[in-house]
Amino acid sequence: MRVFIVEAYGGPQSTDGAIAHLTVQAATAEDAIDIVRRSRAGIRYGRFEVVEETKELEAKEPGIIAENDGPYRQP
Repeated sequence: MRVFIVEAYGGPQSTDGAIAHLTVQAATAEDAIDIVRRSRAGIRYGRFEVVEETKELEAKEPGIIAENDGPYRQP
């Protein structure tokens, strides 16, 4: 598995409105977005994008491991 940071936007075709960042353990980027889209935290968002991903790591179960609101902070 890998760890992905998924950015979720409030509008279906824009970045206007709420923005959330969810840290997700998943096998692929598509799986990470699917986990977010189906989650309680993700249902209010219409657009999703993976903004960061780690190398392979050992993880037991896929799922959301952290949630943050607001603009993405660059390191």
